[in-house]
Amino acid sequence: MQQVGLMMFPELKTNRLTLRQFQQDDLEPICEYISNFEVSKMLTVVPYPYTKADGEWWLNHIRETPQNEATNWVIESEHGFSGVIGIRIPEDGFPRIGYWLGQPFWGKGYMSEATEAVVNYCFEVLGSTKVTSGAFEENDGSLNVLAKNGFQMIGSQPEKSRARGEEVTLINVELTRHLWEAMRAVTV
Repeated sequence: MQQVGLMMFPELKTNRLTLRQFQQDDLEPICEYISNFEVSKMLTVVPYPYTKADGEWWLNHIRETPQNEATNWVIESEHGFSGVIGIRIPEDGFPRIGYWLGQPFWGKGYMSEATEAVVNYCFEVLGSTKVTSGAFEENDGSLNVLAKNGFQMIGSQPEKSRARGEEVTLINVELTRHLWEAMRAVTV
């Protein structure tokens, strides 16, 4: 684990993935995968087209953001850099998970696996009582990832997609500690 400020970076491992800290040489795959409109159109704040300057801004931003406000991981599979998953802690104090995966890695179960690891981190390490997330209503893949991990729909709202330059319906979901513990009791 690498040290970030006074806190060690929480590297997470799953059966097939390593969720690790960003490095400068991640700039090229970030730009390559997120420059695909099929990826960027499903995200709220990511511009399209995505430039090297956007990627450099992102790497600086995550380096400068304290871990108690946000933690972002590279999803590394056997193929190397495959995507990104992170949590930010909004004013309500409940971690909110966001993620994206490069299109070549869709349909392999990577995001479900990475999301499970981050959810477990939120409950086990951070002591959260609830974790939230969301996905655009037409993003079946992402909604399936969230459902597989036990998230329940709590509502929807219009949300701007920067890449599209328009509002899209965002489905908001949450997973409570109680439900997470019940799901773990069944699978153990």
